[in-house]
Amino acid sequence: MDSEPTLTPAQREAFWARQEGWTPEMPEPERRAIEQKWNDEAIKLAEFHGF
Repeated sequence: MDSEPTLTPAQREAFWARQEGWTPEMPEPERRAIEQKWNDEAIKLAEFHGF
């Protein structure tokens, strides 16, 4: 598994917001759950499949 980040913070945040309603103002536990669910590899795979 590639542990080196491949997406910028802005790219991650845009995906999280689009898919999960992520915002920086969310309560931290909710924000963290989304961030942990969607790592760089998962985001790239989802975008490859049109999400």
